[in-house]
Amino acid sequence: MISNYKLFNVYESKEESKFRNEVREFVRSEILPEADRIEKEKLFPRNLFKKLGNEGYLKTLFPKSIGGTELGVTYGCIMGEEISWATQALTAALDCSIFGSIPVMRFGSQELIEKYLPKVLSGDYISAIAMTEPEAGSDVIGSMKTRAIEKNDHYLINGEKRFITNGSQADFLVLWAVTDTNVSTHNRLSAFVIEPNFEGFEIIRDFNLMGVYGLKNTYMKFKDMKVPKENLIGNRGMGAEILLDELDSERTLAAAGACGNARRALEIAANHVNKRKQFKKPLKRFEGISFKIADMAIKLETARNLVYQSAKTIDADLNASKISAIAKIYATQAAFENAHEALQLCGGLGYMKGEWADEKNRFLLPDGSQAYIIERILRGSRLSLITAGTNEILKYIVQREVFNEMGLHSPELSENWGD
Repeated sequence: MISNYKLFNVYESKEESKFRNEVREFVRSEILPEADRIEKEKLFPRNLFKKLGNEGYLKTLFPKSIGGTELGVTYGCIMGEEISWATQALTAALDCSIFGSIPVMRFGSQELIEKYLPKVLSGDYISAIAMTEPEAGSDVIGSMKTRAIEKNDHYLINGEKRFITNGSQADFLVLWAVTDTNVSTHNRLSAFVIEPNFEGFEIIRDFNLMGVYGLKNTYMKFKDMKVPKENLIGNRGMGAEILLDELDSERTLAAAGACGNARRALEIAANHVNKRKQFKKPLKRFEGISFKIADMAIKLETARNLVYQSAKTIDADLNASKISAIAKIYATQAAFENAHEALQLCGGLGYMKGEWADEKNRFLLPDGSQAYIIERILRGSRLSLITAGTNEILKYIVQREVFNEMGLHSPELSENWGD
């Protein structure tokens, strides 16, 4: 019997707590039973998108005008935290699909909205963000090489994109490309909706990831890909504005997912040291062990408070640049450190992969523990330190905001810098 960590947040309303309980029940019944299979078979969880859509959970961040529930980022974080507790693969894929749809929602034409978003909300469509390139990562606005040339009733796009989450699975993607070179950095990009069946779109391959095996991360190329003019999102030259518009929410949801990982690691470690005996007493009786559990709880609680402070700041339509970056940095580091500590506390069991199935076809170690999940969490949480903005680049944003808030000059990375 696995005991769960009791969550408490004084800022969580009764409605939010009710929503959390509903999502948690759904995760336990519909998602958790799939988690081991997703990992073992490197299975992209498309079927779970449909289940989430059937329950209305994919409507959380979208306005009522297009069929959403307009609940906001706080509810999105609750959902992400609970889902990631079971499987990081689904949370990561879900976040990328959401943030590949929001540009259409906020800046797209009514035709684009009606064509794509209802199917996203139902779970029938999955989206992706085609932004990162071999030479354009943290400085993607200034260093992007993919070009879009206007020609008659369409654009011709040439270039390549790398590390595109959901890339090979997406029904449509939002792609950024350079449309003008003789303008300021923040006006050189435009955003487009593209589909995988467009002529000239080629999926090269999915990368073999260190962790989060159910996730598909893709390398793709475009050779004279013809994109209709009506697939331009917003106006020409608005690409940077569209990109920057959603980053605070993206970082906050990434941090919420990390909290799910941090909590699962803590639960497994605490249950293990409670049951495991050495020198004729449970490991938790040794302060060197129990204080590690305390440290893990401190990191989890601090991370969760930062996440929901950021979420509520965004929902209040306030500037969340600093707090979202802080939340993402701290929560992802806490998840990685909790997984690392949990593995150490579980000893050899923590280093094992599950190979034994019980009557419910779940993989368990010989003693019936779930310690095998720790190595999965450790591999997955390492990815979180990189995605949604590396923690190093986010520290730049934090210091910039601190200096600006104090009325002091903020040092810039370069003339091309954009966050």
